Amino acid sequence: MKVVVDSDVLIKLTKTGSKEVIVSLLDVSIPKRVYEETVTESKGCIDANKIQHNIDVGMIQVQGQSTRDKGEFEALKLYRSGGFELIVSDDRKFLNYLDRSGIPYLTSSSLIVYLLYKNKISKEDTIKYIDNLKTHISKKQYLTAMSEVQKWEK
Repeated sequence: MKVVVDSDVLIKLTKTGSKEVIVSLLDVSIPKRVYEETVTESKGCIDANKIQHNIDVGMIQVQGQSTRDKGEFEALKLYRSGGFELIVSDDRKFLNYLDRSGIPYLTSSSLIVYLLYKNKISKEDTIKYIDNLKTHISKKQYLTAMSEVQKWEK
């Protein structure tokens, strides 16, 4: 599955240790502005170095031209350029816009649950990754994700 990821989600997945698995299972692209927000402007941070490594080895693709727009707007432009199935974001205002516009999206936690449903990761790993996200997402998002995992039967 080809997805566009924004800065917020990319950083959360990096901090929680699930990014490596996700970028190995999906075709992940980020717009140039997201690259700048997560790597260039954070140079020297451990998270920035990990993201740069994924880019260097081809696990994350950087696409498009950078503008002064926020990463979410650049993610939308990249998605609209074609070839992507959805956008991954946790920005509530942005998600509301995507919802109103009929643009498919997943949040960081729902992306992890999606990978469980597609039998790409185990139930145990899914629980671990969502637990790691707990302090980075809303309580409602966390409880919804855990509820979906508990319902899952192969």
